[in-house]
Amino acid sequence: MVELMNNEQFGYFAKDLAIELEITTSSLRRWSLEFEKEGYEFERNDKNQRIYYERDFKAFRELKRLLSNSVPFKDAIKAVVSMRMNAQKAPSVYVENEDIVRLSKRELEEIIQTSVKKAIEDEREAMFRAFEVKLNNVIEQRDRYLTQELHRSLEEKKLEIAAAKEQEVVKKKKQWWNSIFK
Repeated sequence: MVELMNNEQFGYFAKDLAIELEITTSSLRRWSLEFEKEGYEFERNDKNQRIYYERDFKAFRELKRLLSNSVPFKDAIKAVVSMRMNAQKAPSVYVENEDIVRLSKRELEEIIQTSVKKAIEDEREAMFRAFEVKLNNVIEQRDRYLTQELHRSLEEKKLEIAAAKEQEVVKKKKQWWNSIFK
């Protein structure tokens, strides 16, 4: 039931909200007190009754969802209040279909930091791969050059050995002829 109007939003009393959430008014009162202990503020009328708005509906729906997922009551209260406080401080980000996404400064910084870290890691990996390819090419070229030089050196040694053997044979023949004709 619509009772008050605030910034073009209708406000509701506890009974209406309890019916909507399918809980008792005493549960709603207890939840509201716990929210207030954590710093959540509800508007009140001149009779000091809490007036609930759509943002409050969302907070209570989230609390109910957390409780249904077996989150301890105190932790669920703190989580919802924390989300609400962060949402109040967060700038609005508009997307194509005109939905509003709210991020706190810390959340935005975390998203940016994560993205930057990933980009740096990807770039580093690409550089390492490029370096590895280049290093492998240089090593392969060096190995080919060393192999060619080793073959050339072996051929020279074989020629030197063959020449030395030939000279030795010639020398022995000369010695044999010299020994015969002396």
